[in-house]
Amino acid sequence: MRELRRHGRPAPAVRRRPASEPGPLKAPRLFVLLGLILAAASCVSSRDRGPEPRNLDEMTYQEIDGLIRKDSPAKALQWISGLRQKRSPLLPEGDLADLEARAGDKLKELYAQSLEEKKYDLALSHLVSLRNLKLLPDSPQWDRNRLLFRQAEEYRSSGNGVLALYTFLKMDDFSALDGEDLLAYADISAELNNPGSLRALLGIMAEKGLTFPEEKARALNRPFSPTDMMDGAATIWVNRGIRIERGVGLPDRVIGSGFFIDPRGYLLTNYHVIASEVDPTYEGYSRLYIRPSGRTEDRIPAKVVGFDKIFDVALLKVDLKPEFVFGVTDVQELRAGSRIFAIGSPGGLENTITSGIISATGRRFLQMGDAMQMDVPVNPGSSGGPLVDESGRLVGIVFAGIEQFEGVNFAIPGYWLRKFLPKLYTEGEVTHSWIGLSVHESRKQLEVLYTVPRSPGQEAGIVPGDIIVRVNGSPVDSIRAAQDILLSLEPETLVPLTYSRGGEESTVFIALGKRPFSPLEKPLEFEAREKLFAPLFGFTARHVSSGLFSSEYSVNRVIPGSVADETGISENDPFSLRQWVVDKEHRVVLVQIVIKKRKAGFLEGGVQFGSYFEQNNFI
Repeated sequence: MRELRRHGRPAPAVRRRPASEPGPLKAPRLFVLLGLILAAASCVSSRDRGPEPRNLDEMTYQEIDGLIRKDSPAKALQWISGLRQKRSPLLPEGDLADLEARAGDKLKELYAQSLEEKKYDLALSHLVSLRNLKLLPDSPQWDRNRLLFRQAEEYRSSGNGVLALYTFLKMDDFSALDGEDLLAYADISAELNNPGSLRALLGIMAEKGLTFPEEKARALNRPFSPTDMMDGAATIWVNRGIRIERGVGLPDRVIGSGFFIDPRGYLLTNYHVIASEVDPTYEGYSRLYIRPSGRTEDRIPAKVVGFDKIFDVALLKVDLKPEFVFGVTDVQELRAGSRIFAIGSPGGLENTITSGIISATGRRFLQMGDAMQMDVPVNPGSSGGPLVDESGRLVGIVFAGIEQFEGVNFAIPGYWLRKFLPKLYTEGEVTHSWIGLSVHESRKQLEVLYTVPRSPGQEAGIVPGDIIVRVNGSPVDSIRAAQDILLSLEPETLVPLTYSRGGEESTVFIALGKRPFSPLEKPLEFEAREKLFAPLFGFTARHVSSGLFSSEYSVNRVIPGSVADETGISENDPFSLRQWVVDKEHRVVLVQIVIKKRKAGFLEGGVQFGSYFEQNNFI
């Protein structure tokens, strides 16, 4: 396995019974005592919980009713949708319709409550759920654009121009806005050095026949020199005290890079640079500082606001007004060969700018989204630095390289950053939505390989072999497309999921869940190993027998391009599983098998391969 290096530095033990103790109960006395205990428990149970359900129908009704009463109507509606998919549902249609109507009313109630409490993201989630159920009343109160504008104005009045602009641009209809509103957000775009959003806003004004000040037009073509952009960069220092090596105490420091995106002193860097600040498993000393560009004597204390372990991004806050801020854009038109520049502090050498080209796009080195490959020289200390194009637009964040190869480095595209930026302003770890399915992307379709136990996908009845066709009404033919949709939705949003089984399409409603950082970490503790072969190594197998030192299997199928495929495993190969090692420290699963490969004339040989806990094939 090739290991990605993170460019932060240094990212690097037969009781005897006493005579006084009573002996075992005689059998008759034991049975009498057990009978009394059970009778008493029955009385307590009936008094505390009320009458027990008489049958499975009644139990199901009470479970769904309980979800509605506990403010989880989306989960109740998922259950109702699943019951309707069955040819012999547990509940009659009259009961299902009654529960569905009550759950819909509860969603409307929660929407109104969220608006009153100004929890706009939650309100938007309820709004999407109601739209998917076709339960939206025809009223301005239920209009998505009106809700987004109200949220943007709340951000603007509180001084958070970054999120105000981000939310405002999510609107898809600006017809109800006047020139004053549009100019206010054009001013924010200019202040945040975001010519892309400024151009979009001035275009909307032109379509409405509105005029705008000349200085706004000039701001569109304002060049940003490397010196300007360096003023918005910073060196990130994490002091972790002293580490002992061979009896000698050495300073333990992590050095990275960062850049300002908000005039109020907010800046971005990589999560792995500041991990010791927020990782609950880290027990040592850790203090976070930044050093602004050109101020070599300063060490300004900083704090972590929000962080995203999946995308390796963190938002920091310092008491400082930066001289330059980078505009967060969603530039997507960059292609292989596009010229780019990286700004950072390799080895702690601040004010360093290096150039190169994008070598490739769409590299799936992240659990979600994808990465850009580039040949820009970066080194330990460059992690978290901004990546800009020739126009000075922010296009990504430097985050890793392959240790064995020079000039093979990677950046997180700004497009993905835009998807979860608001969540970084909320203190703590960012959470994303998911369905709970491991899928294989082939021939422009997504085939389910594995369903995570107790995930929304499993609860909705999705099984391996199903083909995912649409998510929230949008066609999906790649993992990237499905994850793109999920990143724009909050957990517990009710979405329709269309899948194909045996050539027949079905649609079921799913209440999205919270994606764990490592989807396979819990299943590795209890799931049958043959079920995990597919998401980890890319093959399916059936269990044949178990012995004292090994278990016997036979390969059913090998996924093209997987670890198993590259190892030369093929269908119908019999093998013995000799070792299965779950290494939690290095977060890998190591497997050793003895296999008779059909392609090698069924000669017996040993094979060992491994896979990381964190896989990129989950939606």
